Amino acid sequence: MSEKPLNCFCKGTKVRVIDIKGGCQARSRLLAMGLTPGCPVEILSDGHGPIRLKVRDSEIVLGQGLCDKLMVCKSCEHPGCPHKRKKLANKKAKAS
Repeated sequence: MSEKPLNCFCKGTKVRVIDIKGGCQARSRLLAMGLTPGCPVEILSDGHGPIRLKVRDSEIVLGQGLCDKLMVCKSCEHPGCPHKRKKLANKKAKAS
């Protein structure tokens, strides 16, 4: 599974931010809201309008335009996830 825009996922899905595909304004706005690469996000509501999210200890609402710029993957459930590989590398380093 590869990265997809946030608005491709359904309500109740837990995802992890991979990248922000947008200009300076969109990027700085999303980063200011705490949507940084590696950050876990839970989708609380979805649909054709704004999407409500749980980010860290806050709830935020993003329009479809910003959601389309936020690239995410399901929370480390697949072997190809870069965050899962990083965790495995850390475990191996600690075991050595």
